[in-house]
Amino acid sequence: MEQEIYTILRYTLAIGDVNLNEIVYRLKEIRDSVMLMILKRILERYDDLIAERLSRTDIYPSEARRGLGRHFRRDDEANRYCRGRKVSKRGYRTKARKISTVFGDLTIRIREVECRKCGARYSPLLSALKMGQYAHKEANFEHEVIESVIDTNYRRLIDGRSIDISLGGIHNIVVGSDIDKVFQESVSAEEFSGIAADGTGVKQKQGRKGELRVVVGITKGGCIEPLGCFTNTLWPEIERTTRERIKEAEPYNIPFIYDGEPGLDDFLSDVAESQRCTWHASRGLYHSLWEDGIKKKDSQGQIDKIKQLIGIELPEGDYEILKQEDKEQVKTRYEASKREIEELIKTFREKGYKHGASYLENLSERLFTNIEVSSQ
Repeated sequence: MEQEIYTILRYTLAIGDVNLNEIVYRLKEIRDSVMLMILKRILERYDDLIAERLSRTDIYPSEARRGLGRHFRRDDEANRYCRGRKVSKRGYRTKARKISTVFGDLTIRIREVECRKCGARYSPLLSALKMGQYAHKEANFEHEVIESVIDTNYRRLIDGRSIDISLGGIHNIVVGSDIDKVFQESVSAEEFSGIAADGTGVKQKQGRKGELRVVVGITKGGCIEPLGCFTNTLWPEIERTTRERIKEAEPYNIPFIYDGEPGLDDFLSDVAESQRCTWHASRGLYHSLWEDGIKKKDSQGQIDKIKQLIGIELPEGDYEILKQEDKEQVKTRYEASKREIEELIKTFREKGYKHGASYLENLSERLFTNIEVSSQ
């Protein structure tokens, strides 16, 4: 979507009485106001284009409306998404939306439309920009506040950096008092190419050890969609909370990627298929063989072999539209790797490597999920 914005800058110079520093200083003063004006024009034009595509379905095919018009069904207490993507324009919202940005506060009128399928009224621009119904700041603004606080206190932040925000607003951002509101919007697993979860230990007050765990979705466009971040929370509770966000939970052909941590083998099993992290595979095998008494110099050959066997990548693009010869190459490589891993497990058992054989056996059951679900 290529668009053009034209701006006119009028200026007056006192000939012979102005220096370079004065010009640069003045431009710096008006920089943010100019950027706010440009941002406003971009958003207004974007709003017009989205409303036009959703309302003129006789002109714009479904492909041109892809990713637009996502909204909750009208009067649906479960907050399920409507599948309708055809709307009627209903003018602008009564109140303009005020948004805090790194350039300053932006006030803009936002269009409202009515879904022809469920009758819900909503603003498609907010959905397209991935802004919640009540969001009033953009991420760069929040990031700048936090980066500033790292080096100074709240009061000096206000005085020295000209960020238009109250002390209470800074406190809410930094201490995370509004974090519980960030991950409440429902998401659809249908938009994901995969889901991943991991955890790490963190130091807490008085030297106590805590656990930080996170669940994210990877969209088909390669972007990260946070599903939740938790401290000192068990995986079953995290799974319940995550599943509540995925309102349209049903089986999809997508992998759930994890490192083999206990409690994650069946995580979100009603939505995704478990896929062991291939980076952790060789690392875990090393520790298992170490438990069998095998030194690193003696196990390195087997570890390198596993890296080679699991290093299967799908050709770029959707599997469904690949050429048949590409699909056959992937399938042949996959089947050969599985056979060699089975032979390696048998060898480990014969040599008495109980831990290595057990680890590799459990690993192999969930190692090629990404290939298997893509080829279904």
